[in-house]
Amino acid sequence: MKKLDKLILKSFIGPFIVTFLVAVFILLLVYMMKYFDDFIGKNLGFAVLAELMGYFSINQMPMALPLAVLISSLMTYGKLGEHFELTAIKGAGISLLRIILPTFVFCVMLAIGAFLLSDRVVPTANLKAFSLLYDIKQTKPSLDLREGQFYNGIPKYSIKINKKYPDGISIKGIIIYDHTVGNGNKRVIIADSCRMYSFMGDRYLKMDLYNGNHYIEEEKKKSGRAGKGEISQFVRTRFANMDLVFSLSSFDLNDTNESLFADNRYMKGIKALNRSIDSMRHTLIDSKVKVYSSVANSYALHFGGYMEPPPSLSREKQLADSLRALKELDLPDSLRDESNEPTFFKTPEPKNTRTQVRNDSMPVQARVQLNIDDQKVKPSISKKKGRNLLAQLERKKKKKARYDTLFIHNDSLVARVKYQIDSIYKRLGIRDQVLSKAVGNARNIKSTLSSTMLRMKGLKASLDSHVVEKYKKYAQAFSCIAMFLIGAPLGAIIKRGGLGFPVIISIFFFIIFYVLTSVGDKWAKSGVLDGLYAAWMANAILFPVGIFFLKQARKDAKIFDADFYSVWIENIRNWWKSITNKKS
Repeated sequence: MKKLDKLILKSFIGPFIVTFLVAVFILLLVYMMKYFDDFIGKNLGFAVLAELMGYFSINQMPMALPLAVLISSLMTYGKLGEHFELTAIKGAGISLLRIILPTFVFCVMLAIGAFLLSDRVVPTANLKAFSLLYDIKQTKPSLDLREGQFYNGIPKYSIKINKKYPDGISIKGIIIYDHTVGNGNKRVIIADSCRMYSFMGDRYLKMDLYNGNHYIEEEKKKSGRAGKGEISQFVRTRFANMDLVFSLSSFDLNDTNESLFADNRYMKGIKALNRSIDSMRHTLIDSKVKVYSSVANSYALHFGGYMEPPPSLSREKQLADSLRALKELDLPDSLRDESNEPTFFKTPEPKNTRTQVRNDSMPVQARVQLNIDDQKVKPSISKKKGRNLLAQLERKKKKKARYDTLFIHNDSLVARVKYQIDSIYKRLGIRDQVLSKAVGNARNIKSTLSSTMLRMKGLKASLDSHVVEKYKKYAQAFSCIAMFLIGAPLGAIIKRGGLGFPVIISIFFFIIFYVLTSVGDKWAKSGVLDGLYAAWMANAILFPVGIFFLKQARKDAKIFDADFYSVWIENIRNWWKSITNKKS
């Protein structure tokens, strides 16, 4: 069996490597075509393009692995069936499941490697690739002077030429506008001819101008004579030869700080995505709760300054606060004291015996974790001040009770207050003021709620994108197994190897996989489908197809032969004839 396993693995690994490289190359070309316009005319060099293509190749590997597994498994088992090797192995008493076992184990290990690649390597490659792509987009095209057109590629200069000779050096008729001063077109150079060339590794450009004039309009100066206004100075300098040197540093490829792109979901692994998802969920819950508080503050007469959120939202808020409090317990040693407890959870020591110890100076999470009740902390104050403090608290409670009774419990008092408000409103002098103020308040509330809803909508879209990106890392790794379960039984059924029929079938199934993945991604980002279901939708559809092909391969079914379907059609016809004969 070991020799048989080695034979099958050797026949599988060779086509797998070839098809994997071809798949990466094809997917890379398709992906790079989106940015082709950003590379034209910038003289980037082979090293920069090779680095960018290397990073994007790593980006395309998780998608190329399922395609390579599908094609190679179809070719391997199709070739074994075509040369009757598969029939001979089955004749020796070895089942089909045992035959595909070594390649299945290989694909399982490949799926684990694909997951580690997506989680560890691809985010780093994406970070470097997109930061380099941003630098390329910001790089100016190489120096390209065209006849009859102004060129503004060199900062603070505009250059126009009349004719450029084929050697690329000699120019006839040139106009240069110098904007280094920044006061309009007050410095102009006109020359009959010019020769230009670069030096010091194309870092500087030198122009030798011949037979021209240099025009300068100087700043206006006040005259010292009385009654005279401002005088403008105009200077014209004729020259036979004039040298100009321009710095070409603006054409260099600058390195942007990669941390500016690190917050994107494509640059994060599973742990970073989990942290971002938790943070966005807590922020979204807090925003929803703040909406109710803002509405309650705007309608204080109706809600009494407080509006209770729905029970489900309240439970989510409590859960989020408790989780946030637990995370604050996981602190570095610098924030802990000798007793290994968080320093900000400690009750502050009073400076003297006359200072009141305030328990509310601690964070709310600290009081929740330590179960500290305000009544357990005895303030070190005098009895007289304590009685005054209790009296104030009693007065506040009675005032609040009267307020609740007035607006909630006693319907007659509520009706009386409404009658008084209506009587005030009926006064002509006050009605317009009340209406205008009410309309203004309503518009402010509407504007605030609209902006809040837009912000929450954007936050929800970002949250859904992070969720689907998290589960895609698992789904793309599992797709290697799903594609193998389609390819290996299908190759054993069709019994054709090579690059003909197997490649056509592989492309068909891969297109289905790619379309389902893209549709699920869009549905998740738009909020139509949960990110978990969107990421696993393609595998959920194709995996049962693979199980079906495996069952058919174990029975040696001829599902791709015309005779197989002709027998089904004949049976259906006979069944229909029997039914019609009975009715007649």
